[in-house]
Amino acid sequence: MKILFVDQTAKLSGGELALLDVIYPYRKESKVILFEDGPLHLELQSRHIDTRIIHLSNNIKNIRRASRIPLSSAFSLIQISRDIASEAANYDFIFANSQKAALVSVLAGKLARKPVFWYLHDILTLEHFGKTQLMAAKYITRHSSQILVNSEATKKALQKLTSRTKNVHLVYNAFCKKHYTDHSTTDSRQALRKHLGLDSRPLIGVFGRLAPWKGQDVFLKALSLMPDVQGVIVGSSMFGEETYAQRLEGDIQQLGLQDRVKMIGFRKDIPELMQVCDIIAHTSVAPEPFGRVIVEGMLAGKPVVATATGGPDEIIENGVTGMLCPPGDPHALHSTLSAILNAPDQSSLMARRGQEIALERFSLDGMYKKLDEIMSVSLLSPTQGFLRASA
Repeated sequence: MKILFVDQTAKLSGGELALLDVIYPYRKESKVILFEDGPLHLELQSRHIDTRIIHLSNNIKNIRRASRIPLSSAFSLIQISRDIASEAANYDFIFANSQKAALVSVLAGKLARKPVFWYLHDILTLEHFGKTQLMAAKYITRHSSQILVNSEATKKALQKLTSRTKNVHLVYNAFCKKHYTDHSTTDSRQALRKHLGLDSRPLIGVFGRLAPWKGQDVFLKALSLMPDVQGVIVGSSMFGEETYAQRLEGDIQQLGLQDRVKMIGFRKDIPELMQVCDIIAHTSVAPEPFGRVIVEGMLAGKPVVATATGGPDEIIENGVTGMLCPPGDPHALHSTLSAILNAPDQSSLMARRGQEIALERFSLDGMYKKLDEIMSVSLLSPTQGFLRASA
């Protein structure tokens, strides 16, 4: 199948990492359109995947929580939609991987008379989005041929917003298990810890984008109650949230954690970093659409603690494959982390069970089989591509 993939960002956030996996089996006959340059573009180039950059006008870029879409933005949307429709003439589908990409893609799909797939990676609520964005999401939902969602939590929020039930498919993110096979040695793990400025005391890792709703500040408060435990925060700010990273650095100083916590920014060597950790913590304070880091921690064979919000509830069986705790509660997080550190045998067993389940539920082969089934059905029903999708 020939697919035109469209994404608004070239940052390597969770949705874009998922996109790289989705593209892989279709890469030779497909193309990717991005609305900006950046790390994702470089990654696509390194994999020899045909990519084009179409820069968005500032008035479209700046649509976030605005009360309305200005007329100038509407004209810009039509222009870029025509451009993508022209590209789509050579492909079987348009596959939109983000909300702005989907808005443009459904317009382009009508012009090109092509099916539009929307892979939704977000929980569509006012907690995460403004009213204008949610109105746009309703429009996209009505005019997408097929909608893929990354969790039941994402699906429930979509259906609460739009009432759509037809052609909505659960497609979990998937992972290449060989990337998480532990090839480290005691010496290599010790060397990496030393390089990070950490010693042999227990180490808890928090991985992911730095954003207020991701709850890294809650982790720091919990760690301040654990004087013999170290922490490493891996990730960087995105989408204009740089002030939060500065706030975290201030929290580290204020809580007296500067000798025990390291913020090391964006890294590509996530599996290696996870191997030097004793626990992986996921601390979102708002509902998480999926939680890639949780699965990565499980695949790495580590005990995982996550907050019981959205996707994590689907990934972890509490007390069996990981531990869940209430969001935004540093004392509950402290108690859960301490319980794991104080019961190494039970924690190791839980980590092994988590790894087994992650290998079974989140395999690339399983995801590719499901995608092929969905796309094949849509290809046999071409009218779904340009007619208004029914609820």
